[in-house]
Amino acid sequence: MPLRILINGVTFDNANIAPLLTNIKYWQKHDCQISIIGNKILKKKIIDQEIIDTKSIKYLEVNENTKIDSKIKLITIGLKRNFILLKEIKNYTNKYDIVHCRSSVLDILLFPFFLKCFDKKIKLTAVFDNLVPFTDYGNKIIRFLAWFFFIISVHLLRKADTIFVVNPDVKDYLLNRGFNPKKILLTGNAVNNSNLIKQAKYNPKNKYDAVFLGRINETKGIYDMLDVLKIIIKKYPDFTLAVVGPGDKITVKQYKNEIKRRRLNKNIKLLGWVSEKEKYSILKSSKIFLFLSKSVVEAFGIALLEAVCSGKPAFVYYLPIYKYIYKNKEINTFKIGDTESVAKAIIKTFKNKHFENKNGKKLLNKYSWEKIAKMELSAFKLLF
Repeated sequence: MPLRILINGVTFDNANIAPLLTNIKYWQKHDCQISIIGNKILKKKIIDQEIIDTKSIKYLEVNENTKIDSKIKLITIGLKRNFILLKEIKNYTNKYDIVHCRSSVLDILLFPFFLKCFDKKIKLTAVFDNLVPFTDYGNKIIRFLAWFFFIISVHLLRKADTIFVVNPDVKDYLLNRGFNPKKILLTGNAVNNSNLIKQAKYNPKNKYDAVFLGRINETKGIYDMLDVLKIIIKKYPDFTLAVVGPGDKITVKQYKNEIKRRRLNKNIKLLGWVSEKEKYSILKSSKIFLFLSKSVVEAFGIALLEAVCSGKPAFVYYLPIYKYIYKNKEINTFKIGDTESVAKAIIKTFKNKHFENKNGKKLLNKYSWEKIAKMELSAFKLLF
């Protein structure tokens, strides 16, 4: 009998859904019936990704399609959509074997928590992939709210039957808070699509000197990149940096204003969200990768791993998580905030014209979503 899996994507409008879809594709090959909760925006995004056959899944639409373009809207709209689901909770009971959360943030975990309270037979599984400190870079009120909701999420997570964690640090966090070690499985993370990395080709229109992949967010070091760029353009005035990734409306506006104030408009190209295929073409066609995340609780850094596996020299601030992943000088690390050393290292790289990361390419086959999907599926089956 097929395993019936319900996936909560209620606020995945702006999320990176490629890993989830890749896992779904594997699960479907192994006798799983997949249902996804989401709105029209997410449905279109799933179709546009072209990873799974959308006709092969059951899509359970939430009739709330407000665009989430700010952190405040993520909170308010997320709660509104969860309230809609809670009013219809009887429609979801006694129909599924597992309700799965690809993230343990409150807006994703809330409805599955209550569904498990109503449906005693359903199993709750979740990916725990990030820690949220009380203080971090960015707006203090937003950071406090993020921490507060994170603490609530951790309490709800105790209801889970299996928790997939992405690194030893987040596993230790749960164990130190009394979570049952038998319920925790270390799975790790992976590159979104290793085949696309292998197939990506050079495209002149995607040629940039440097690339950043990730959310436009202060914790990702977006303003430090401007400091680095100001030093580099003294030597290379036409140096170009492509910034690939979405951001909330207010942060993007502030970032654009700061770029303009520093007179870096001609040096920075804000590309926003791009398809997976386009993303890897940009990586393949550019020279280096710049990723100055400053958050000491960075859980993995998928974007960095993708760039490294694409063979690009990567320049990053040193974060604790990297010691688990990069053991053979696959990345160039610097002290957080030392933008001058980052800039000097990049200038040296361009002077020597050394734009290949041979050790990085060797990691490509090590971090596979199919391997993780297989581990997760085995864990699903052990629950019955």
